[in-house]
Amino acid sequence: MSAVIIGYPVPALSSSTLNAKVLQRQNFQRDINGLETLTENYMIRTADRAILAPAKDTLHSAFSTATPKYARMAVETITFDEGDGGLTSMSVVYVGLTSSSGLPQPVVRMIPTTGAGIYGPPLTIELEFVTDVNETQIATGQITNTSSVAKGSRLIGIPDTLNGLKLPSNPIQPFTRQIGNIGTVSYLGYCQDQVDCTRRGQFLVARVVYREKQDASGDIVFVRAFRIL
Repeated sequence: MSAVIIGYPVPALSSSTLNAKVLQRQNFQRDINGLETLTENYMIRTADRAILAPAKDTLHSAFSTATPKYARMAVETITFDEGDGGLTSMSVVYVGLTSSSGLPQPVVRMIPTTGAGIYGPPLTIELEFVTDVNETQIATGQITNTSSVAKGSRLIGIPDTLNGLKLPSNPIQPFTRQIGNIGTVSYLGYCQDQVDCTRRGQFLVARVVYREKQDASGDIVFVRAFRIL
């Protein structure tokens, strides 16, 4: 006996088997950082499993039979559940954004941290966000394709805004000051301290931690905020 998917013709030729997947249901999920996950469950013939399974990072718009189609969602994982009668349930998980443009606003966390704080409270600022840049760009401080890397310092400062959200400001305005003839003090404000990111489809999910920074040259010794011994 041959397998039949009710309500949908099963082609006799292997060259036509891409038509033999029947979408049964969709499930959407959105993470706190705005990244979206879409799961589609298809019924297919078990014999067609190797031919029908999409490659990782295949776009939803290129594979799904659903409407609408999403050009910024890509295949992340595929699982199969083989049933009776020569039929298999194929679950395809896509990850990305269902919107056609733009990026979701970041998650901002202010984390109490022992030893942090110069002019501000003892805390670090953590941003978790979805970005369209690559790993090399984010390592050098470019956190979106519309942002520029901070110049004039080996440290990368916190931006004013990210994806339309205003970010916490420096406790005071950064400055460089000569202290008599013993050295120079440079207060840099919140600067990039830690970076990690994970590739999810076409996007990176990034976590960047900012901490107050200062530089000193000469014989200056710091005790707390610029109490000079």
